[in-house]
Order: sequence, then C-alpha cells, then structure tokens
Amino acid sequence: MDIDLKLLQHAVVLARHRHFGRAASALRISQPTLSRNIAALEKKLGMRVFERSRRDVVATSAGDDVLKMADELVARAEAISNQLQVVRDGRGGRLRVAAGSYIHDIAVQPAAIDLINANPSIRLELLEREWTAVLAMLMTDRVDFVVFDVLALKDMPALRVETLGTLKGSYFCRAGHPLMKKKAPLQPEDLRKYPFVMSSMPHTNLWLIEGIDDGLSIEPVTGDVLPSIAVSSFRVVRDLVAGTDAFGIGHMSQIEGGLKSRQLAVLDLPWRGKLPSAQMGVAYKRERTLSPAARSFIGLIRKRFRAAAEA
Repeated sequence: MDIDLKLLQHAVVLARHRHFGRAASALRISQPTLSRNIAALEKKLGMRVFERSRRDVVATSAGDDVLKMADELVARAEAISNQLQVVRDGRGGRLRVAAGSYIHDIAVQPAAIDLINANPSIRLELLEREWTAVLAMLMTDRVDFVVFDVLALKDMPALRVETLGTLKGSYFCRAGHPLMKKKAPLQPEDLRKYPFVMSSMPHTNLWLIEGIDDGLSIEPVTGDVLPSIAVSSFRVVRDLVAGTDAFGIGHMSQIEGGLKSRQLAVLDLPWRGKLPSAQMGVAYKRERTLSPAARSFIGLIRKRFRAAAEA
C-alpha cells in the first residue's frame, strides 16, 4: 500500500491540534484542503482515523496506532531531508539539539549564545527535557544530538557517545528550612520528612536519592527513577525549593545567586561519602553524519562544560 507521506504528516498535525482550523493554520493550508486530505488518507487505509465532533477531533482506537507509526515515519523523513542537505551543500538545515535540565543551564544554553553570536544565520532548535524524553527524541530522529547523563547508554551500540566529564552538585534547600535549624548532624530520616524535587533520571542515578526520598518511584517499563516531585527544568527545581520545604540537587553555578542572596542554603549530609554527580556527554546515532555547525556547537558545549567544572 502506497501512502503519500504528506497525508500522514497532515494526520499527525491534526492529532496534535485536535481541531481542523488550528491544524490547517499550522500547516499553512486551507481547512477544506486538510479535510480532503484526511478523507483521502482514511479511504486509502480503509478505516476511520479520526472521530469528529463540533468541538473536538480525536483519534479512533485503531487510528491511534496509525498515528504512532505515522509520527515516527514523519520524524524519520524530516531527519533524512536534513541529512541530505548536509551531504548536498555541507551547511545543513536546522540544527536540532535536546539536553537534560542540568546540563542545559550549565553548558548548552551558554554555548548556544556563543554559537548564535558567531553565526547569526544559524537555524537552531534547542529543547530542554527530562532524561527519558531526551533519549526518546534521539532514538526517533527528532534531534541531531543530545547532551545529558550518558552513563546508562553504555549498552546501546547504536549510539556514539562523546564524554564531557563528571558534573558534581550539592543538595540544597531554602535558607529558612527546618533542616537548617537542627543542631545535630543531619540523618537520612531527617530528609525523608520532606519532598525531593528533581527531573527524572536513569536507574544508574538511583543512589542520588535512595534512602532520602520516601516518595520516589521506579517506572516499570523504562526503569527510570521519578523523585517525589518530578519536573523537566532546573529553574522549576530552584523555584520550588525556594518557595517550599522541598529540597533538591544543583550545580554550584546554578544556585550561587540564591546562596549569595541568602534565599538558598547548602545541605551538609555527613554520611555521604561523595558529592552527588553525573557523567555528562554528547550522544548521537552512529548512522548520522554531524554537520559542521553541529560539530562547532559540540566544541562550544565542551568549552562551557569545562569552565563550569573547573569553577
């Protein structure tokens, strides 16, 4: 069965917007054109992909399976198109990068500023996500490369990994936290009274919060670790810690402003033999040819990471 990739793309966008008008606007086509294309797709498949109502457009149960496959095909086609442009003219199309929440703040975003200043014409898509989402984007060709904790990738031969180094952090809380008023050295049970806030993490990092976060859970399918309060951005971690009795982990460069303003405080956990840390790196598919712009960006990220690690 031959199906026009354009029809699949239109179905994916419609599923995302759940409204013909908004989807047509996003695709920059007319609503009647979108309606005809969806009808043509359903005729080709011999099944209804969407249920229509006055207010909403939702996928049928069978259509949901079709849309999942269509989403992967569309993403793959976009990746191939981008790669062909790299081969054709050496410059590449849009550079797409996803990063974990901590390394995004510390090295990727500052490196992006350097890249844009050096090359104002760069077309860049920069995404900050939790660990699982970053890996999913990489494996489904939605990004050219990712920057995050790479320790858990050692058993994935389909990927190339370029190590950046070890990123160390500190446990921290708000300055007026009850934990800061205890005269005796803190014990694990003291911390378990309060929620821990952080992004989700691979199972290799369970040791960071095991024994101090009673609310943690393990995703049964991926094995990823979810803290009591799971977020996708370190800025959210910092804001929640500053405004509640939650505590978290941050690199010194991320919390030094709060420490100087006496809004935040570092927690001393004497039973810990070492500071919390993660192995950061760049990962991309072995089959992918990175563009010169991607290589330049990785070099800038490495430079920024090195400066943060040495500070």
